[in-house]
Amino acid sequence: MKTSEVNMAACIERLKIDTGSDFAALGLIDTAKRKLRWSMATGSISERTLLVEQKLALGLSGSAIRSGRLASTREAMTDAERFKLGEPILLAEQLQVAASLPLIMPKGIFGVLLIGRRSTRTYNTNELEQASLLTNELVSLLLER
Repeated sequence: MKTSEVNMAACIERLKIDTGSDFAALGLIDTAKRKLRWSMATGSISERTLLVEQKLALGLSGSAIRSGRLASTREAMTDAERFKLGEPILLAEQLQVAASLPLIMPKGIFGVLLIGRRSTRTYNTNELEQASLLTNELVSLLLER
């Protein structure tokens, strides 16, 4: 693994820990396929997580990409609600609560960071602000590579 990849993996792990999340993943936009591909994850319980591709407009990640802002669940979701939302990672990882933060580069949105919990405890404002700060740090690391 390259130094930049090690630093990005460490940043994602820190994001998971600092926000009290069970799961954190980096999703990058594949412009050729117009899909979101998950390239790094920590706290994963599914072997298939990094194989998942999803349409750019779907789920919390799609909302974050379209709006350029944080998208999060306000409360814990049932399996049916997670399925309807269209974010396959939430189902694969059994996440009850999640937030997706866009990675904004000078040329536009490059991807998202998705954090989630398998419990029903929602994210508070301080945790989401911490996630936003670490997202900016990750963007800096992505610009360096």
